[in-house]
Amino acid sequence: MADDRQFSRRQAQSQRVSFTDPIVVANTAQRRFEVVPQYISRSEGDQVSAKLVYYKKREGHIFGHGFPVEFTLNHEEVKELKRVLEESLVVAEGRQDGDFLVLRLDGTGTGLSGQDPIAVGKAIAPLVANEEVLRSLADTADGADLLKDVQSSVRLTELSLAIEQLRVNLDGGETKEQCYQEWCERHGWVFGNVYTMRDEVRTIALGDSVDGLLAQTANGFRDIFELKRPSMTVIRYDEAHKSWYWGRDVSMAIGQCHRYLDALHEGAANGLRDHPEVVAYHPRAILVIGRSHDWPADQIKALHGLNARLHGISVMTYDQLLAQAEQLFATLKG
Repeated sequence: MADDRQFSRRQAQSQRVSFTDPIVVANTAQRRFEVVPQYISRSEGDQVSAKLVYYKKREGHIFGHGFPVEFTLNHEEVKELKRVLEESLVVAEGRQDGDFLVLRLDGTGTGLSGQDPIAVGKAIAPLVANEEVLRSLADTADGADLLKDVQSSVRLTELSLAIEQLRVNLDGGETKEQCYQEWCERHGWVFGNVYTMRDEVRTIALGDSVDGLLAQTANGFRDIFELKRPSMTVIRYDEAHKSWYWGRDVSMAIGQCHRYLDALHEGAANGLRDHPEVVAYHPRAILVIGRSHDWPADQIKALHGLNARLHGISVMTYDQLLAQAEQLFATLKG
């Protein structure tokens, strides 16, 4: 088939559409297949439809009984047929069977809705891990922007999935401290951008192991985070004195944090013995405990007030931790 084709577009008698001569796609001794492009004027621009005509032949001549068979594809159907044919040709270049993910490279979308994210990730991973591809992209302004967009998209997806996991655990009534311990170890960013990293080190003194150490962004000094179960009571109301006070579990946890802070300050002022890179100076502690999703406004205010009277220790609920994560995500997403 010739690479160049001349089109002669002319108006139909109805004056509602224009058309070209039939384009023969296939013509053998047994059959003939034609396409007749039709152009329809719209205010937003011309659209194209296509009449498909199929003839059956007998002894080289067109067989008339029941033929030709013809039908018309509208503009959207023509575009879909074009997409399917283009993608099928790309798959054919693979020259082997298997599952294929075909992506558009013109910035008009990927068509990945409904696809298994894990499968998509496995398909894309070899491409973005290819040094030659990355180097070629980084050498151009558009490519460098694309790399930044991919990196940002991956990071936002990671944060979104993490937030959803935390929400599901809380809404599902998960109360095991270990579950939230593992989540916070993987997602230390939830404590805010005042911290840059989480240490693998947890033992700060003989017999004292904290749930986690966080490095401050400003100076690298370590702070502590301590987790308790979401089912624990945070604050209670004293009817006799008309005031709020810390619940038993929180009071015990505050005392525990006080001991840890003393041990960390004394043992890591010049770096821990086995980990000199871990330095702490007047460290602070973040205690996460209980739920507050159904609290009235005065109870939220009471927690804020009790926190304001503490020094070096801050108490927050798991719902406040979730809200903090959601706000960080919203800020990054813009």
